[in-house]
Amino acid sequence: MSEETRPTHETVGDDSVLAATGRSREDWFALLDAENAESWSHTDIAAWLVDSHGVDGWWAQGVTIAYEQARGLREPGQRRDGSWEASASKTLYVSPNNLWPYLGDAHHRREWIGKDWPEIGQTEPVSVRLRGENGSKVTLRIDELAPSSDGRHRVRLAAQHAGLASGDAIAPAKALWKDAFARLADRLSET
Repeated sequence: MSEETRPTHETVGDDSVLAATGRSREDWFALLDAENAESWSHTDIAAWLVDSHGVDGWWAQGVTIAYEQARGLREPGQRRDGSWEASASKTLYVSPNNLWPYLGDAHHRREWIGKDWPEIGQTEPVSVRLRGENGSKVTLRIDELAPSSDGRHRVRLAAQHAGLASGDAIAPAKALWKDAFARLADRLSET
């Protein structure tokens, strides 16, 4: 496990979990233990939180991952199936339509990512899927956010880099995306 990959409980505070879900992380863990959820799949745990307790999907994923990490079912950066992935995101002050060419066009994408990875597919104007090095796969996704307080467009650009060789590959992947997002932000500020 890399130093940059921290357990979920270190990246999302207990107060935030309580405010968003109505229960503390430890309360959720106790409920899940009472249901013998250690034997459930990741999908089943998250679905139970949503369906039985009305937890928002994003928070259900976070509680599920924290539970799996706390119970030794996965390490930080590891998926439940044992594979490894890194993720990164950046908020950019641009409309989705103005950002899309930087994702959808291979030439523009290569300039800011610094890699010439083959495209697997795209869903315009939301996501692009790429084949990375060593069989890894990358999904780049644009999520539109509410305008900033000064009325500017905002989006969250997220990279999910799956199929990494090991936990040791997480920190370099995160660094790649941090640098790539910084280059993209610089390009956008020039336009």
